Amino acid sequence: MSVSIQKIPGVESVSVSLNRGLVRVKLKPGNTVKIEQIRKAILDDAFTPKDAQVVVIGQLASQGGKLQFKVAGTNEIFPVLSTPHKLWRNEMGHRLTLNGLISAPTGSNKSGTLQVIGVSGSSAAKN
Repeated sequence: MSVSIQKIPGVESVSVSLNRGLVRVKLKPGNTVKIEQIRKAILDDAFTPKDAQVVVIGQLASQGGKLQFKVAGTNEIFPVLSTPHKLWRNEMGHRLTLNGLISAPTGSNKSGTLQVIGVSGSSAAKN
Protein backbone atom coordinates (compact mmCIF):
# COMPACT_ATOMS: atom_id res chain seq x y z
CA MET A 1 0.00 0.00 0.00
CA SER A 2 2.80 2.43 0.78
CA VAL A 3 4.07 2.13 -2.80
CA SER A 4 0.68 3.14 -4.25
CA ILE A 5 0.39 6.17 -1.99
CA GLN A 6 4.04 7.15 -2.48
CA LYS A 7 3.37 7.42 -6.25
CA ILE A 8 0.89 10.26 -5.71
CA PRO A 9 2.61 13.54 -6.67
CA GLY A 10 3.03 15.67 -3.56
CA VAL A 11 3.50 12.78 -1.12
CA GLU A 12 6.72 13.08 0.88
CA SER A 13 6.60 9.86 2.93
CA VAL A 14 4.33 6.98 3.87
CA SER A 15 4.45 4.56 6.79
CA VAL A 16 2.03 1.68 7.21
CA SER A 17 1.16 -0.36 10.30
CA LEU A 18 -1.03 -3.25 9.21
CA ASN A 19 -1.27 -4.50 12.81
CA ARG A 20 -2.79 -1.20 13.92
CA GLY A 21 -4.64 -0.52 10.66
CA LEU A 22 -2.93 2.85 10.26
CA VAL A 23 -1.34 4.70 7.39
CA ARG A 24 0.66 7.87 8.06
CA VAL A 25 1.11 10.13 5.04
CA LYS A 26 3.30 13.22 5.12
CA LEU A 27 2.74 15.63 2.26
CA LYS A 28 5.21 18.07 0.76
CA PRO A 29 4.63 21.79 1.35
CA GLY A 30 2.51 23.30 -1.42
CA ASN A 31 1.05 19.93 -2.43
CA THR A 32 -2.34 19.58 -4.13
CA VAL A 33 -3.12 16.06 -2.93
CA LYS A 34 -6.79 15.40 -2.29
CA ILE A 35 -7.89 12.97 0.38
CA GLU A 36 -9.87 11.05 -2.25
CA GLN A 37 -6.58 10.25 -4.04
CA ILE A 38 -5.19 8.64 -0.89
CA ARG A 39 -8.44 6.80 -0.23
CA LYS A 40 -8.47 5.50 -3.81
CA ALA A 41 -4.90 4.19 -3.47
CA ILE A 42 -5.92 2.38 -0.29
CA LEU A 43 -9.00 0.90 -1.98
CA ASP A 44 -6.96 -0.13 -5.03
CA ASP A 45 -4.74 -2.14 -2.67
CA ALA A 46 -7.83 -3.99 -1.37
CA PHE A 47 -8.06 -2.18 1.98
CA THR A 48 -10.93 -0.08 3.33
CA PRO A 49 -10.09 3.54 4.18
CA LYS A 50 -11.52 4.80 7.45
CA ASP A 51 -11.54 8.19 9.17
CA ALA A 52 -8.48 10.36 8.57
CA GLN A 53 -6.80 12.54 11.18
CA VAL A 54 -5.42 15.59 9.39
CA VAL A 55 -3.58 18.84 9.91
CA VAL A 56 -4.78 21.09 7.12
CA ILE A 57 -4.54 24.75 6.08
CA GLY A 58 -7.51 26.60 4.66
CA GLN A 59 -10.44 28.88 5.41
CA LEU A 60 -13.73 28.61 7.22
CA ALA A 61 -16.79 29.64 5.25
CA SER A 62 -20.53 29.54 5.71
CA GLN A 63 -22.83 28.11 3.06
CA GLY A 64 -26.54 28.24 3.78
CA GLY A 65 -25.83 28.84 7.46
CA LYS A 66 -23.63 25.74 7.68
CA LEU A 67 -19.95 25.87 8.53
CA GLN A 68 -17.53 24.55 5.90
CA PHE A 69 -13.76 24.34 5.58
CA LYS A 70 -12.08 25.00 2.22
CA VAL A 71 -8.65 23.40 1.94
CA ALA A 72 -5.91 25.63 0.55
CA GLY A 73 -4.29 24.29 -2.62
CA THR A 74 -7.00 21.77 -3.52
CA ASN A 75 -10.14 23.83 -2.83
CA GLU A 76 -11.77 20.72 -1.34
CA ILE A 77 -14.71 21.66 0.83
CA PHE A 78 -15.64 19.70 3.94
CA PRO A 79 -18.77 20.30 6.02
CA VAL A 80 -17.69 21.05 9.60
CA LEU A 81 -19.51 19.18 12.35
CA SER A 82 -21.01 21.47 14.95
CA THR A 83 -18.47 22.48 17.54
CA PRO A 84 -18.74 24.18 20.93
CA HIS A 85 -15.98 26.58 19.86
CA LYS A 86 -18.17 29.46 18.71
CA LEU A 87 -15.17 31.83 18.49
CA TRP A 88 -14.01 30.05 15.36
CA ARG A 89 -16.98 31.48 13.51
CA ASN A 90 -15.28 34.89 13.91
CA GLU A 91 -12.44 33.58 11.74
CA MET A 92 -14.46 33.29 8.51
CA GLY A 93 -12.24 33.95 5.52
CA HIS A 94 -8.99 33.97 7.51
CA ARG A 95 -6.24 31.43 6.86
CA LEU A 96 -6.27 28.76 9.59
CA THR A 97 -4.45 25.56 10.38
CA LEU A 98 -6.86 22.93 11.68
CA ASN A 99 -6.20 19.64 13.37
CA GLY A 100 -9.23 17.51 12.71
CA LEU A 101 -10.83 14.23 11.85
CA ILE A 102 -12.32 13.70 8.39
CA SER A 103 -14.91 10.95 8.48
CA ALA A 104 -14.95 8.18 5.95
CA PRO A 105 -17.34 9.06 3.11
CA THR A 106 -20.92 7.85 3.40
CA GLY A 107 -23.77 7.89 0.91
CA SER A 108 -24.41 11.41 -0.34
CA ASN A 109 -21.42 12.88 1.53
CA LYS A 110 -18.60 11.63 -0.66
CA SER A 111 -15.90 13.79 0.92
CA GLY A 112 -16.73 13.09 4.57
CA THR A 113 -17.24 15.64 7.31
CA LEU A 114 -14.61 17.50 9.31
CA GLN A 115 -14.61 17.36 13.09
CA VAL A 116 -12.34 20.11 14.41
CA ILE A 117 -10.01 19.04 17.21
CA GLY A 118 -7.86 22.19 17.39
CA VAL A 119 -7.06 25.37 15.49
CA SER A 120 -4.06 27.66 15.15
CA GLY A 121 -3.15 30.73 13.15
CA SER A 122 -6.11 32.75 14.34
CA SER A 123 -7.23 34.97 17.18
CA ALA A 124 -9.74 32.27 18.18
CA ALA A 125 -6.90 29.89 18.97
CA LYS A 126 -5.66 32.30 21.64
CA ASN A 127 -9.03 32.63 23.41
